[in-house]
Amino acid sequence: MLERSLLKGANAALRNYPAVVVLGSRQVGKTTLAKHLAAGRGKGWAYLDLESPRDVARLTDAESYLEAQRGKLVVIDEVQRMPELFPVLRAVIDRDRKAGRFLLLGSSSPEVVRRSSESLAGRVAYLELMPLHVGETGIDQMNKLWLRGGYPEVFLARNNAVAFDRLEQFIRTFIERDLPQLGLGTDARTTMQLLRMVASVHGQMLNASLFAKSIGVTVHTVQRYLAFFEQAFLVFTLPSYHTNLRKRLVKAPKIHVLDTGILHALLGTQSIDQLRGHHAQGQSWEGFVVQQVRARYGKAVGLHYFRTQDGSELDLIITRGTKLAAAIEIKTTNAPALSKGNLLAFEAVNAPLQLICTPGAEDFPYDKKITVCSLGTLFTHLDKAVR
Repeated sequence: MLERSLLKGANAALRNYPAVVVLGSRQVGKTTLAKHLAAGRGKGWAYLDLESPRDVARLTDAESYLEAQRGKLVVIDEVQRMPELFPVLRAVIDRDRKAGRFLLLGSSSPEVVRRSSESLAGRVAYLELMPLHVGETGIDQMNKLWLRGGYPEVFLARNNAVAFDRLEQFIRTFIERDLPQLGLGTDARTTMQLLRMVASVHGQMLNASLFAKSIGVTVHTVQRYLAFFEQAFLVFTLPSYHTNLRKRLVKAPKIHVLDTGILHALLGTQSIDQLRGHHAQGQSWEGFVVQQVRARYGKAVGLHYFRTQDGSELDLIITRGTKLAAAIEIKTTNAPALSKGNLLAFEAVNAPLQLICTPGAEDFPYDKKITVCSLGTLFTHLDKAVR
């Protein structure tokens, strides 16, 4: 098993809160993480999967069942499938607010957060488990992680053919089962069309009107589908960075497929050679680096991109609270050259740390303010900047 970096934070949360919610997409490793947490605590524990009719039946009288598990860690998987459970959990916790009683796993962020925050305010901590990142796999596995993405069973597959079979199955299951369960009455054809369109503009500005026109649906329908994609941790949006500079800034967010394995399955690129020859290589690498930063720092930092209407642009701006921490341009070559627009953007943003992130270049100064680095050394620089 690859040790997940969230393990430490999850253990700490279980020591301090009666309930801990771990959110993340299907197949990202929540159940494995939960079982590892439970086994490592040296106490008895119970596991319930709310997709199992047998486990659901055990909760016919949920309050009595949960009271009978007092002293154990109770892991409840796919908790969003039983929203009526949250008030029961509140009642059980209020009779014994000892830390580490419940570990709740969910694959639909807004619903779980809304229900649990209404019922369990002050009793629960929230964590998000993202796909594997280079800190967990090792930088020597970078190309494999970039190509296959960070779903553990996909990353660990014996070859690329098996990995992409699993990714294609994941996409089919998402369309045919997960979205309807989240409440999106959808037809598979429209969903797949929209997913492929998102993949084709990965790392570019979101234009819902263009999507709607291409597919033949309303803008509202596109926005509703995209909201469901984001709820299920399939995509994320990167907002633009707004400053008080006297510049006309682009305000539309960029849209990314969260996992590059899913992206490449949608694009039909199933080897590094195919990826390096693909027109979307640059956008794929950019999204991969952005996701590595998201996975490492989570909600501790704010992530944005910067673009003016005259074309000055940087791929990633990192903030810590109200503090500007870093500006990064992401390049696929180890001998990068910045455009005039990049240089103007670096100058306009004027971040204390200015980097060009490449796949594997040795660190060297690009000029007096800008440093070229590799993904392998990126976090050595960023860890200091975001403290």
